[in-house]
Amino acid sequence: MPTRLLHCTLFGVLLLLNACRSDNEWDTNKTPYEPVYNADPNTKHVRFLPPRSTTNGGNLYTSGAYVLEEEKDSGLHVISYEDPANPKKLAFISIPGFRAAAIKGDYLYVSNYDDLVTIHLNSFSNPQETGRIAQAWHLNDYPPFTGILFICADSTKGTIVSWKLSETLTGTSAKCRR
Repeated sequence: MPTRLLHCTLFGVLLLLNACRSDNEWDTNKTPYEPVYNADPNTKHVRFLPPRSTTNGGNLYTSGAYVLEEEKDSGLHVISYEDPANPKKLAFISIPGFRAAAIKGDYLYVSNYDDLVTIHLNSFSNPQETGRIAQAWHLNDYPPFTGILFICADSTKGTIVSWKLSETLTGTSAKCRR
């Protein structure tokens, strides 16, 4: 039994050591990723729009006879199930940077990039934004990839809306690694 434990421990240590890279093991010839910023204050504007077709649907949330269907990264579809045989899309709530939602009572809580927005659902034909907590949580200031070089994020340039391969910089310009 002690031999088996010793072998498992050694194997685990070897895996951990293999995962570490020293500074000279990073390939600086690779193109780094850089953040794409949006400093426009309208980026965080929640809008209530006419219904539209679903292109990248996700989770469903219920509130009374209504269902809210996620549209990844862009908002929620409002669907009426008052007549279950004939569901009807009523509206689309456009929420840039949307990641998650929750419903409690007559209130919908949604992420709008790093803000938490409260929407009163007194009427699905006329929902209203009733509150906003700016920078309620910290967005990742690094790309969603590992084993890469990237340009460090600068929050003074605006909200990071995506990451792209740099067209002008080289790996030697990258100060951050993941």
